[in-house]
Amino acid sequence: MLQGIKNNKGIVALVAMLFLFSSCENEVKEVRKLAREERIPMEIQKDFVLEYSDSTFKRMELTAPLAESYPQLDQPQREFREGIFVRFLDNLGQENSHLKAEYALQLIDKDLWEARGNVIVVNQKGETLNTEKLFWNSRKEIIYSDEFVKLTTPTQIIEGEGFQADQGFTEYEINQVSGIINIEEDAS
Repeated sequence: MLQGIKNNKGIVALVAMLFLFSSCENEVKEVRKLAREERIPMEIQKDFVLEYSDSTFKRMELTAPLAESYPQLDQPQREFREGIFVRFLDNLGQENSHLKAEYALQLIDKDLWEARGNVIVVNQKGETLNTEKLFWNSRKEIIYSDEFVKLTTPTQIIEGEGFQADQGFTEYEINQVSGIINIEEDAS
């Protein structure tokens, strides 16, 4: 009889442990589901720095005051609600352009970025692109937009709907040009 009681205690303990483990597993699943539905960041980083290298050369450096990561989403993302500053570098490590925006979203698996809010891109020649929305495909190393853009060069201001450029902003094309203003140099 004593043997039967010991076995029953063992079975009860085993059932209790299984219940406890399955309960914890269910809680983890619930937290993950809630985080997906409620868009809760799994990681928050302040003074965020991200660098990309290619063949031992640093090609890009991104800084942001705040980065919130959402790896639990169907499309893992990183959100920069306080803006970003990106420096694009050539093979010698020299900056060939930079980008600044008030907000950005990175689709991690696709190497695709969306920058919004007073987006400014400046190249080595001092040419400046202004728009409210810009996409950056870091895999293809291109930037583009389908929104209103204004390009300011030393001699012209060009406005249009959309553009595409290499991420160094050395070669670009403005779509649906709506205006060109020639800038005259002051002869004084």
